[in-house]
Amino acid sequence: MEQPQEFFRFLLGLTEEWQIKEVRVTKETNEIDIVIEYVLSKGVCPHTKELCSIYDLRELRRWRHLNIMQYKTFINCRVPRVINKEGKISTIEVPWSDYSERYTYLFEEAVIQLLIMCKNQTKTASYLSVTYDVVSRIMNRAVERGLENREIQASPAVIGLDEKSFLKGHDFVTVLTDIDNGRVLDIERERSKKAAERVLDKTFTGVQLQQVKVVVSDMAEGYLSVGKERLPQATQVADRFHLMQMLGLAIDKTRKQELRTEKELLTHSKFALLKRPENLTDKQKVVFAAIDRANLRTARVWRAKENFRQLFNQPDRVHAHISLVTWLREANNTTLFHLTKVAKIFEKHFVPVCNALWNKASNAIAERLNGGIQQLKAISRGFRNFNNFRNAILFHYGKLNLFRPQNIL
Repeated sequence: MEQPQEFFRFLLGLTEEWQIKEVRVTKETNEIDIVIEYVLSKGVCPHTKELCSIYDLRELRRWRHLNIMQYKTFINCRVPRVINKEGKISTIEVPWSDYSERYTYLFEEAVIQLLIMCKNQTKTASYLSVTYDVVSRIMNRAVERGLENREIQASPAVIGLDEKSFLKGHDFVTVLTDIDNGRVLDIERERSKKAAERVLDKTFTGVQLQQVKVVVSDMAEGYLSVGKERLPQATQVADRFHLMQMLGLAIDKTRKQELRTEKELLTHSKFALLKRPENLTDKQKVVFAAIDRANLRTARVWRAKENFRQLFNQPDRVHAHISLVTWLREANNTTLFHLTKVAKIFEKHFVPVCNALWNKASNAIAERLNGGIQQLKAISRGFRNFNNFRNAILFHYGKLNLFRPQNIL
């Protein structure tokens, strides 16, 4: 291994038909160009897999490879074309890349690894001195490859349907989650019944849909309807987070109305009322205690919310049913408009709300994934293209096998 050509041939793992013709170093640009040539008179046709005569050589092509020390490294080659028995002319396959790409397999792997770590396409592109489009293309192809190789042999027992804002909150997407395995299965544009149907149909077969045991979703009509119609065998569970969120909104709306007459007590009280008691700061505890002593309408809605929180983790469906009926009766007997409005919604969707009180399934995993998705949006400063948004989510939170089956050059 005395000659540089042999050294680089060894590093690149080239077989005997590929030889290093030249290694050029350009100090002005800090670049190394490794020139490879095909030395046999015949090559394998990519279509028929037969050994065929070399027809001619393509124009010189350049692929970005892993850096050698501080030097950007490129592989250069005039790839042969062969002619088969049918007279069809094709370019032979090269071991270091897809011919149509401008980077090697190992460079692609480095991009994927760095992107997984930093979650930022722009910084990944900057660090590796490539364009944003190159990183985006590698990410999209990795997701495509991961989805093709993904096998959902058995349908998850518990799935979640949730929404996520897109385009700065003016648009939404439907996120399908495998709650058992903590992964996003797919995303569909819009938060509608049709969107939920589409994401289910492209993820599961009919047999797999019948194997789902629990569907956790928020209170959106579309999601609840799909659960009843497409997954009738599954237990419909309203997501606890969204139930508490609805009651939290009732508190805040009541506070805003009452602020007109109780300005001294309710000014700057929002977080003292929306936080759980154990999470209040000392200052917020003082504010809350004053509101509670005054028995304001806002405080009464807050008590109803905390009473509802205590209903979770019932031992069975019967106890959950009795507890919810009792809470609804008390809420409806008040004159608290925003509380009774929420109670009417709970009554309308009594079964999934009741199931949330005893069934341990929840969208907590989906909410954590939503936090990760929000982080992606913040890092990228928003996504303008839905496909890029979808692929970024699946890349980071789909638990896909993003790499090629084996390490090729």
